[in-house]
Amino acid sequence: KDVHSRFWGVYRRVAEEHDGEFLERHTSEMGIVLVFSGLFSAVSTSFIVAMESNLSPDPSDTTNFCYHV
Repeated sequence: KDVHSRFWGVYRRVAEEHDGEFLERHTSEMGIVLVFSGLFSAVSTSFIVAMESNLSPDPSDTTNFCYHV
């Protein structure tokens, strides 16, 4: 029983060190990802708003579709 408790004690210590490093690394990187996604969203939205007037259907496509149906 002593060997098992020592094993789990070492395992817990190593796991906590690994998890702490993992969380520090990915928490700092998450800020970068959030800033990038916000900028990407803003730029995409501005292009969509600018192109919205050009997004009307071509009348000849509608006529040809109705003709073939």
